Amino acid sequence: MLTALYSAKGAPGVTSSALVLAAVWSRPVVVIEADPTGGDLAYRCRAAGGGQLAASPNVLGLVAALRGERQTDVSEWAQPLACGVNVVAGVQSPAQARGIGDLWRRLAVTAAGANVDVIADLGRIERTSPTMPLLTAADVRVPVLAASLDSIVHTRGHLLDVLVDGGRTLPLVLGKSRTVAADARDVDEVLAQGGVIAAPAAYLPLDHPGLSVIEGGASPAGRGRGSQLVRAARTVAGRVLESAGAEVPA
Repeated sequence: MLTALYSAKGAPGVTSSALVLAAVWSRPVVVIEADPTGGDLAYRCRAAGGGQLAASPNVLGLVAALRGERQTDVSEWAQPLACGVNVVAGVQSPAQARGIGDLWRRLAVTAAGANVDVIADLGRIERTSPTMPLLTAADVRVPVLAASLDSIVHTRGHLLDVLVDGGRTLPLVLGKSRTVAADARDVDEVLAQGGVIAAPAAYLPLDHPGLSVIEGGASPAGRGRGSQLVRAARTVAGRVLESAGAEVPA
């Protein structure tokens, strides 16, 4: 199962959302940093062994292994973070992303057919983005947006412009904890008025202390389990899996 997280404008928190969803995911999962502007988790999170992630394995090694119609296991190219999330570290520059070229398509096929669930962090995306194949191949597409009118309108325009057959679209709103549930309802209304077909929006609170605990290496089953962010993320992860018709462990 492939889930694609992305934004239509700006940087509303796609990487943070991908990290926390993977941390509470109820099935084996790997995060692939597929943002063509570069990956962030190596600098923001502690590796399982302490310090930063190693320079490799990474997404460049993964796509190199796919050359010549070779098959490879996505999990072999992942590194564990201290919080328990396995991540395939992204490129370090846009130039490296451009160098991947048409292999983004090969990566999309591999991610969609992997023997573990894959959460792909696509960063900001538009019709001409090189990572569009990952969005097209996704079982569930999760546009991440801020609780602001400009972000909602840009997301609506993107969803109308990039028509993708199959799969499900589940908008994810990030906002202040007191208002984010109401903000999600506002998103539903604006998207419906624009003729966008999508599932009712999910939401995550802006909980910077809770995020810092996970980035610092705390497990959501341990010290981080009581945060607003973790509790909300469990609900969102369940909705993503439900949207895909995935079997959830009891």
